[in-house]
Amino acid sequence: MFGSLSGNVLEYNRVLRILFKSVLQEFKVSLDDDVLCWFKSGTDLRLPSSEYALLRGKEILLTCRYYRGVGQVFTVAPRSFRGKLKDVLSLDLGYSGNVSVLHGVMNAVLKHLGLISKSEHCVEREPELCGYALYDEIISHYGQNVRVLHVGYQPGHIKVLAKFLRDNLVVTDLDESLVWRTKHGRLVVDGSLNKYLIAHVDVILLTASSIANNTAWDILNHAKILGKEVIVYGVSASAAIQLLRSKGVINVRHFCPYA
Repeated sequence: MFGSLSGNVLEYNRVLRILFKSVLQEFKVSLDDDVLCWFKSGTDLRLPSSEYALLRGKEILLTCRYYRGVGQVFTVAPRSFRGKLKDVLSLDLGYSGNVSVLHGVMNAVLKHLGLISKSEHCVEREPELCGYALYDEIISHYGQNVRVLHVGYQPGHIKVLAKFLRDNLVVTDLDESLVWRTKHGRLVVDGSLNKYLIAHVDVILLTASSIANNTAWDILNHAKILGKEVIVYGVSASAAIQLLRSKGVINVRHFCPYA
């Protein structure tokens, strides 16, 4: 089950649910404990521009709470939820709204348990500062001439990376309002070309929301086959990455300094 990333996307969420349940058992968490999920507006975060996905209206930030733990996840299929952990574990994962609840609750629970430190979205100008931190991270590990594929348009990242990496940066997205438009001097390429582009870069920067919305797995599998480095950025998949790494399913780094 854990040897490959190829297969039906539904299976990955089932694997995550199994791993999550094993953590609950290990920490003797009661499945009768209550959890609550609700929507949070992107305007509440006071982001620096309307270019961010939460302000473009395509995605919503689902926020879940479990005791002291708060977990957030990007979703295009938001649904509120009030119930018990056992209800979360029995959700039909064929529906993307339920998958979002699973990821949000996993983030909240693992934050409460101290297994992850990044579970809430950054605010105000922090997404732009994140761009500089990301550039430093890339250069320190891979050098100035590294070729980068940035999957998912994050304006704070692209503004900085485009300035310094120039033609060594390729940006992709699935949003039709962005594709084939120039942003910060870089053309935003159709995300359907990701598998082709992976062969021509050294490092893939993969948005965490792609794990929560089931678009990441082909990219991760292809990167693994070609031996490419992957850095997952963002808060949505904090718990998922922790769970998958703990069982050796994926070997990726997680970058989210201001969450």
